[in-house]
Amino acid sequence: MKIFLLLLIFFITSCTTPIGGAKKVDDIKPQETPSIESIEAGLWMQMNNYEERLKTSGSRLKDKDLEDYLKKILCDLTSEYCEDMRVYVQDVPYFNAFMAPNGMMVVWTGLLLRAENEAQLATVIGHEAGHYIKRHSLKTWLDAKARTDLMVIMSLGLGVGGVPFGGDIFNVTQLLQAGFMAKHSRDNEREADKIGLDFLINAGYDAKEAPKIWENIIKEMELGEINKPLSFLASHPAPKERIDNLKEQAKEYKNKENKKNTDKLKEKVKPHFHKWVKNEIRLKNKIEQTEFILETAFKGNKNDYLLKFYKGEIYRLRGDNSEDKKDNKEENNYDMAINYYNESIKANEEFPNAYKELGLLQLKIDKNEEARANLKKYLELAVNPEDESIIKSYLN
Repeated sequence: MKIFLLLLIFFITSCTTPIGGAKKVDDIKPQETPSIESIEAGLWMQMNNYEERLKTSGSRLKDKDLEDYLKKILCDLTSEYCEDMRVYVQDVPYFNAFMAPNGMMVVWTGLLLRAENEAQLATVIGHEAGHYIKRHSLKTWLDAKARTDLMVIMSLGLGVGGVPFGGDIFNVTQLLQAGFMAKHSRDNEREADKIGLDFLINAGYDAKEAPKIWENIIKEMELGEINKPLSFLASHPAPKERIDNLKEQAKEYKNKENKKNTDKLKEKVKPHFHKWVKNEIRLKNKIEQTEFILETAFKGNKNDYLLKFYKGEIYRLRGDNSEDKKDNKEENNYDMAINYYNESIKANEEFPNAYKELGLLQLKIDKNEEARANLKKYLELAVNPEDESIIKSYLN
């Protein structure tokens, strides 16, 4: 059986057009809609229903100015497809954006926090537009359907050939199917990367920014819990391959422009920036990972005191871990938080929140005199604070 399966895998993976693969799917044309009886029309209908729910969903960030800004980026990249597309922002603190086959694009706030400039943001938006134009959703669905049919035939054939039907065979056919789908997913990702970079360059963005956002995401993953070698079933190209491909492709073009539009992006996300930072901190991912995300988000921000303050928040919210420190010689979370709050105050003595959080933490660890001094300073600096009565009660 093992020899037979090895030969079978070799035969199928050696095919130029894999057995069971879906037929060729043409690119979608501007203003094109699928015929009502087609499979694609069914996918559109499902996505139209999802879009209607998203419009009124509590997870949608209802900021027309921000959505219009993202739509303009998308239109600058894709030009003639512009009127077919809509953009929504979803308040989810993770790195992601996706585009549905009906022209709906969804951008998560975690991406907006992590993008250092508009060129990096446009890299991801252009990538997703590439999936849409190449109809990758439809291709994936058709491939899945075709390969499911193939695996049923294979299972029956193996059973007839003397190999026990079901059980292990079902697991083998599932594994083969997953491998096929992953390969096609990786191919789709490579194609979307290339199209996205073409869009980026033609729109006048700095192509050197394209690999940088992926480098940052890889670094974030390495610092976090997701720190395992990618399996052969991974749906994306190997990270190094993706970055190398983008760098090589960028060398082929000589940009007339090299715009990054850093300030423009910062201006558009400014009304929500601090909320997104707080949401990221509340996820309580690994400390090094969260620090890296914040350092990326604050890059170019002259208000260094805010980064120091939020780093203090990272450690404060992790709680007391003094028992985990050998002989109490190492600084624990609360020690680190106090250090960062003090650094924030040193960088800006007029920032009230640093005094408040420092004072409240000092109360918690019985440093009462220092706490009182910092809480008093908070009340002096804060303008009509909502928690004034609560803070005063701590001082009595």
